[in-house]
Amino acid sequence: MAEGAPTPTAMSSQLSLDLRLRFLETLLSPSTSNSSPSSTVSLSRRVSLINSLLTQSLESGAGTEAVRRFVANYDLNEPLLSLPPVSTAAPTSDELPPASKVALILEAENEIRSLERDLREVEALGQRGIVGAGKLAEHEPLKSELTQVKADIAPVSTAYTSLEARTNALLSRYNDYISTLSEIFISWNDIVSAAEEAVTRLEKERNQELDIS
Repeated sequence: MAEGAPTPTAMSSQLSLDLRLRFLETLLSPSTSNSSPSSTVSLSRRVSLINSLLTQSLESGAGTEAVRRFVANYDLNEPLLSLPPVSTAAPTSDELPPASKVALILEAENEIRSLERDLREVEALGQRGIVGAGKLAEHEPLKSELTQVKADIAPVSTAYTSLEARTNALLSRYNDYISTLSEIFISWNDIVSAAEEAVTRLEKERNQELDIS
């Protein structure tokens, strides 16, 4: 440690407990502006209130099944939550207390059962002669023929790709022609409609002149 560095102040157990209770109260208690300060409530009362709120949260459905199981088995999981002293040696299974080993086994129960079931299925397949009964090795001599077939169909594949590109180009040109013809027909229709309106107007004017004369 460098000289002159400030020495960390040890936190009292009472302050540590108070900070933990305040954190739990923040998580569980509804935030209200008129709630009484925590300092005016006795320690036992605060612990009892937090315990009641936690139980209510679990029973109301807010907690998941995993959280319920964790709380129910907290005594078994407690050794896993306490950090051991830092050690340079890698921890082994012999260093774990029996309660921790039991907790690990209970947590991995589903995985162990699934692994056991898979191993039984593999063993059953092996007894029926299915495992390792593939005939892939017998087809190994056909590998050279397969390579030759791939080489033979390469030009066909290239020609097919070229034909597909030409077909797509023809379809694109066809769509362009159809669009152009549609625009021409619409233009002709507008011209014919305008001509019909002009002829109708001229006929009306002519009839009016004949009536006047």
